[in-house]
Amino acid sequence: MEGFLEFSHDKFLFRVKEGYRYSGDDFWADVQGDVAVVGIADFLQKARGDVAFLEMAEPGVTVTAGQEAGTVETIKATFGILCPVAGTIVEVNPELEASPFLLNEDPYGAGWIYKVRLAEGERGEALLAADSYLEVMKGKVLEEANKR
Repeated sequence: MEGFLEFSHDKFLFRVKEGYRYSGDDFWADVQGDVAVVGIADFLQKARGDVAFLEMAEPGVTVTAGQEAGTVETIKATFGILCPVAGTIVEVNPELEASPFLLNEDPYGAGWIYKVRLAEGERGEALLAADSYLEVMKGKVLEEANKR
């Protein structure tokens, strides 16, 4: 079973799910054959605060890696859902409409956002492995801490 890499700073614990691939924009993809399950990383949900609402693209929408495919509204900010892989959205998480807080409670599980059928040649190789993303995330955590 896959575990987590962890980094703690101050009173916060940040987790990175092993086996997933990550964008530098703090989104993850769990590539399973020709479909990737997509969500937001633990760091992003902690940095942006409690999710109040989200707007998701509909199934059938074609996306490129890094393209905005919806928005998340939190108590602190509104930000785009940046798809980490190229393909076509085949499913949205139906639980998020009634329970957007799942993005905060379980960002690597029940809080998944999309399932994307990967475009020809797309396998998520351009994304970071969990250990590499952990280092990127550490830098972001320390940068945020230094702003305070």
